[in-house]
Amino acid sequence: MKNETFATRYLLPIALPVLVVLTMAAFIGSIALSLLFNTHEGSLMLAAVAAAGILFTVSLASGQDRLGGPKRGVIVLAAFTPLVVGGLVGLGVVGGVADEDRMINVQPLMVAPDDAPTIAAENSSEFCIGPAGACEPITEWEVTPSQLAEEMLFVFDNFEAAVAHNVVITDLEGGADDPASGATTYGASTVIEGIDTDVFRSDEYAWDDLPDEWYFFCAIHPNMNGVGRLVDDA
Repeated sequence: MKNETFATRYLLPIALPVLVVLTMAAFIGSIALSLLFNTHEGSLMLAAVAAAGILFTVSLASGQDRLGGPKRGVIVLAAFTPLVVGGLVGLGVVGGVADEDRMINVQPLMVAPDDAPTIAAENSSEFCIGPAGACEPITEWEVTPSQLAEEMLFVFDNFEAAVAHNVVITDLEGGADDPASGATTYGASTVIEGIDTDVFRSDEYAWDDLPDEWYFFCAIHPNMNGVGRLVDDA
């Protein structure tokens, strides 16, 4: 009896609000993820259906003093059906939406580690390493083991206003005379028009896949090129 009284008086008043908050957080997070990995039109439809389901659930719940099993089932169905449908659409199980048509905002939200390999373009002649205004020209891009993630991730900065640059990493087969003819392209940042930053992550290659030396160049200005090497940590 004492245990029941203690649970009723002390545990339930704490546990129930916490459970409600966690459920709301999971509900809102699921909707957010479904919207993120959906098309623009699909997101609008999902938001409308989810809003209708929430309103219906609240209306049904508030109009009943006591809810039996079937009515509770209807409430759960009304609340979570939009999430299930949105999740299936987001995963591509329903609808067959092409990846390029989705509002996938993972790449812009990607945050590189502070020590991730970084390379920059300060002018249209050569790459450099360092902050804007103090970027040291390089023809050798040295990367240390401590900088490497499991996937091939690096940061490319364009410091030159109104000029497009990118960086492409290939093997040395093509060389300076014909850099685009490298047999293997390990990674390439997006082309950046003007001052901006791109964090690139290769889905196909890791740093371990690179040979001891590789070639890097700008696809817009092939004269900007050099050799990359994996070197020991200082």
